[in-house]
Amino acid sequence: MYLSLLPLHLLPLPLLSLLLAPSSSSAAAAASAAPPNAILLSDVQSLTLRGHGALTTHRRVPAIPQLRCVSAPALCALHPVDVMRCANHGAAYDAHDVQWSCTASLPPELKLASTDVVCEGYSSPDDPYVLKGSCGVEYRLLLTEAGEARFPDVAVAAAGAPEGAPWSNTAAVLFGVVFAAVCMIIIYSACVNARDNLNAPRRPRDNRWGGGGGGGFDPGFGPGGGGNDPYDPPPPYPGPKYSSAAREQGWRPGFWTGAATGLAAGYAAGSRRSGQERSGSSYESRAGPSSSSVSSARYEGTGFGSTSRR
Repeated sequence: MYLSLLPLHLLPLPLLSLLLAPSSSSAAAAASAAPPNAILLSDVQSLTLRGHGALTTHRRVPAIPQLRCVSAPALCALHPVDVMRCANHGAAYDAHDVQWSCTASLPPELKLASTDVVCEGYSSPDDPYVLKGSCGVEYRLLLTEAGEARFPDVAVAAAGAPEGAPWSNTAAVLFGVVFAAVCMIIIYSACVNARDNLNAPRRPRDNRWGGGGGGGFDPGFGPGGGGNDPYDPPPPYPGPKYSSAAREQGWRPGFWTGAATGLAAGYAAGSRRSGQERSGSSYESRAGPSSSSVSSARYEGTGFGSTSRR
């Protein structure tokens, strides 16, 4: 108890080492508590990410691409980034919210916007420790002035669908549902008309002008086996005399058939357009003199972003 009142520099060296040993051992124990494959992002000074399908490591959740473009598909398809290097620029609000600057080789038609680093928290999304090798970058591309001049159709597509047009899939599904409903109505109507035609009483043949048996004919329907009634009016034939003939003609295409045809054409056009946007080639189907590839020149583009955990 009295030793604690003495200044540390007056204590003997062996005794001083004994007093300080518990604190140093507790620090070592805290350092060894972290798993060998876990690391604090604040200790990571740089990251190198690769494209072309390279994946991150994973432990709790599935792996993600090391590089993922989240701009409009037409923009992403112009130049997939091969390699990106990110540097740690310190924390923002707390020690775990690390800010990054990322650079990549780009053609003069494109520039980097945001470059957000996404890592897997070791035990949860809130864990300050992250799994080594689990970090990827979600980056956005923008057209430069040179890019807007070279790819005006891509600029229009990116402005109309900046994040890949998620509504296009919904529209295609709605078209499919409506088209199927109209087809069912058409089939049902055809079946009802066919049943009515079979159950309707048939008018006996008028053999006034024909021979005795099967040579007769209905004088309202043109030449047949017997002759022709010169007193019948020319077509169309109104009145009850010809009502049974109208019933016997059965179902014919009408409003619902036209509606189904129009819906089918609209559905096909919408599906084709959404497929082109998903593949990143929608700009090729639009009219315009734009080129289909970027220039061969390159420069180092830079983007900035923060950190998120999954």
